[in-house]
Amino acid sequence: MMKLPLSVYYITQNEELRLPESLAKVMGWADEILVVDSGSTDKTREIVESSGARFVHNDWEGFASQKAYAASLCRNDWVLDLDADEVLSDELVANIRGLFEKPIPDDVAGFKMRWVLSPPLQGHPFRYERSKKILRLYNRTRAAIEAEKDSNNDRPQVKVGKVLELKGDVLHRTLVSLEQIEKKYSQLSSEQARFLVAKGRKIPSARLFAEFPLKFLKYYLVRGQFRNGWFGLSVAITAANRNFMRLAKAKEMQMLAELEGGAEHKNQAKGPQ
Repeated sequence: MMKLPLSVYYITQNEELRLPESLAKVMGWADEILVVDSGSTDKTREIVESSGARFVHNDWEGFASQKAYAASLCRNDWVLDLDADEVLSDELVANIRGLFEKPIPDDVAGFKMRWVLSPPLQGHPFRYERSKKILRLYNRTRAAIEAEKDSNNDRPQVKVGKVLELKGDVLHRTLVSLEQIEKKYSQLSSEQARFLVAKGRKIPSARLFAEFPLKFLKYYLVRGQFRNGWFGLSVAITAANRNFMRLAKAKEMQMLAELEGGAEHKNQAKGPQ
């Protein structure tokens, strides 16, 4: 099988369960598969190296920074950004391979594809989720991820050129359990809080009181989690709480910094004893 002039990159940490299925879909036809890992303690490294992919360690500084670093290591201009819990459909694989049968026009920066949640088991109560189009296949000379520390805005920003759509699905196998979702959202809210503080974003107290109920209604009613029964209720509450906690954590960080700054100023004003 002829390999495409395309690099596929992942960022991972302890993904021994979900990574193999995703890797299996890109092995054999991508010129390069790169995995940037932030310190796995399971068998992630062994899985990567046994597949023939390249394994690189890089300490965690946030989703955007980690992905930008991974993209910078790729040897091809065209790159495919995948997470360990994302699996390409057969239709999407065929269409990606078809793209490279002839030169891609210079005015194309990348391709969006449909992103669909895929339940872990048949019959799981979490069956309904709104799909969306995401940019994951792009040319590094025309689009890039901004490497901002603690930022979770890990999507490539187009610098020049147009974005087209590619038929086929990215199956998002993110859901393992409510415990796993809760742990993931706790990490996300902490990173988002640090990012808000670094940007100097002030969090009004009134915003905190409104955030949870508004976000709960958004996930439960607008995004249709009510269709998933008791599990959808649980997901909506967990997601709304993540939004609330990113603001609450940021406000707490700002308050502590002000207290520490005030104490330091007070000590300096007293002078030497």
